[in-house]
Amino acid sequence: MNVFVQCLYFSFVCVCAGYLKDDRFMADVNLEQYYIIEENALSNADILLREDYFAADEEEDQKEHLRHAPNLTNFKSVVDETKLVHSLAGPNLDSFLANPVNFYHLIRRLDNGWREGLDILLQTKPCRQWNLRSISARLRYLKNSLPGERELIRIVKYIASLQTLYKLKAEDIADGKVGDVVSVKPLTLEEQFQIIQVLHDLEYTLISLEWLEQLYKRLMNLGVTQRDELPFAVTDVLNLMASENYQLNNFEKAKTFTEKILELDPDNALAKNNLIFFQQKLDSLKDSDDKVKNKKSSSRQLSASERLCARRSTKKLLRKYCKFLQYGFLFYKVEIIRKKPYIVIFHDVIRNETITGLKTFAHETLTDNAWVLGERYKAPTFNVEVKTEMLLRNRARRHVKRLIRYLDSLMLADDRKPILIDNLQLMNIGLEGTDIIRHRIELRLHSMFVDGKMTSVGGYFVFLNQVKTGGEVIFPQLGIKIHPTVGSVLFYEITKSTYHSFCPVVGSTLWVALRPVHESKDFCVDEDEWL
Repeated sequence: MNVFVQCLYFSFVCVCAGYLKDDRFMADVNLEQYYIIEENALSNADILLREDYFAADEEEDQKEHLRHAPNLTNFKSVVDETKLVHSLAGPNLDSFLANPVNFYHLIRRLDNGWREGLDILLQTKPCRQWNLRSISARLRYLKNSLPGERELIRIVKYIASLQTLYKLKAEDIADGKVGDVVSVKPLTLEEQFQIIQVLHDLEYTLISLEWLEQLYKRLMNLGVTQRDELPFAVTDVLNLMASENYQLNNFEKAKTFTEKILELDPDNALAKNNLIFFQQKLDSLKDSDDKVKNKKSSSRQLSASERLCARRSTKKLLRKYCKFLQYGFLFYKVEIIRKKPYIVIFHDVIRNETITGLKTFAHETLTDNAWVLGERYKAPTFNVEVKTEMLLRNRARRHVKRLIRYLDSLMLADDRKPILIDNLQLMNIGLEGTDIIRHRIELRLHSMFVDGKMTSVGGYFVFLNQVKTGGEVIFPQLGIKIHPTVGSVLFYEITKSTYHSFCPVVGSTLWVALRPVHESKDFCVDEDEWL
């Protein structure tokens, strides 16, 4: 039994998955911890899920035992599914978790299958009879760390934002196709209906209607027996379609879908009442001179940032040109985005080797910071401040030094005259994007007193990976949208109008390095006010 206890101890990592309301929820480290929770649950199941651990006691009658013995069939199917998914996900974990369908399935398995499964493991003999309190405590702690409805709603909101901003089709998402990565398995019809219910409750009317239409087509391709086996009825789908069309003032369509309900279920009292109501609406329109216009959007209004992310073509700038800046034997291609306030992009600055080294160092550091003593998980920080003592024996030291040399040469070539250069920051922008202004304090992107004088501040943002869809840098107040490329550097002067945002991303999170610089007020933009 000592060997058993030792094996179980080393197979468990203590996690506490607190729900994150902010933009760290879909950052890499936080996504990975849900995967680790399932890994831990699986390792415990591999050890405890044995028939003899659920057998009757010596003094217990076999028939009496069968009355209260747990049914292991469903739980074993969850374990088998988890093993298969993890074997497929392991080599490409980042892209696996970045697909919202995979992430949805992961959270749903944890909330449904593993929540019940951990209760079953707590009924095994090692937990009930062998007085191994540490085992029971760990299983309960793991159960308390499981995600639930809030996380599922958050994923549905992210999916809806991708559809709104980037015109992704509900049919493709249901098949697991999001960006360049296909999910391990598609969404089941039941899961699609559950997503629709969340969209309906959130009043994402147009998105909900798109999901309903493709689900209805799938249902019509099934036989009657197959439809009867589903936990929801075709009439439930038609009723929601009528409801969403009513919200859009499409009374004729709402009436049509209600009539289809009555064709399938003539005794449906709700449909009968709704049919009368929709007919009265149509009759009142005929008697009125005013025509009710169909609403072209749901009740949810897009923010200025969302509208800019959704814009297919960027705003034409009054003056935009490129030039070469020279520092010694180095030449930098500079794209002038705006002169006042000053916004520029330096292209092809950083080498691939340096980019890979910095990204690896940032990910490892954020992960280490999120696990207290390697066991207890806490919410990851948004950024890592790179300090000298962190690099004394770290292989990333040469990559950091090389990046700093590049940024020093950029400042000199661009004739910047900083009076204070802050530490390098490394950050991970989650799949949902973010507003940099939320993090201006920890990123040091604010004015401060230096030698008794208030400074103006600017920032060099270095892009460490490439994304195909989303991830644009936007300046909502200026109407500027920039799609960064890997190895490029964005510099701009921080003012009230230039704190930028990152659009939501498809396919992977964004890794960015930042170096804040402080200058004398003499270099302030005349027509703007410094913070």
